[in-house]
Amino acid sequence: MKRGIYGKYNNMEYKIIADMDDNILIMTKDRNKIDGSFKETKRGELFKKIVKPEDLSECINIVPYGLIDGDKVNIMQERDDKYQIETSNLLIGTKLNLPRVDRDSWLGWVPMNKVTLIEEKKPFNPFNLV
Repeated sequence: MKRGIYGKYNNMEYKIIADMDDNILIMTKDRNKIDGSFKETKRGELFKKIVKPEDLSECINIVPYGLIDGDKVNIMQERDDKYQIETSNLLIGTKLNLPRVDRDSWLGWVPMNKVTLIEEKKPFNPFNLV
């Protein structure tokens, strides 16, 4: 499941972030998409490279959400065959029997086969990151 900003650099898709120094970074775990200009992160298995916004194309912001019996829920993460879902709607939280985690939030795990995954994709201008 994708979440966040993605775009193409040299015709390959990467996740895009901005660091605290306003650098734009492309990131990947795929060793086949890197060259010597990428640096491995301290945690390993993740490679990043500083790029210029003009080097990026086809940038989109992806926001995943789910539908369960017509009710819209936020998908927080996935694990094995389940999604962790969240809602701030009392009726949906109660209907899905989700644990209440604070005053206005219900959070729990549900089988993937009960959720229709929808990825909302909107064009994104990489110059807005700097």
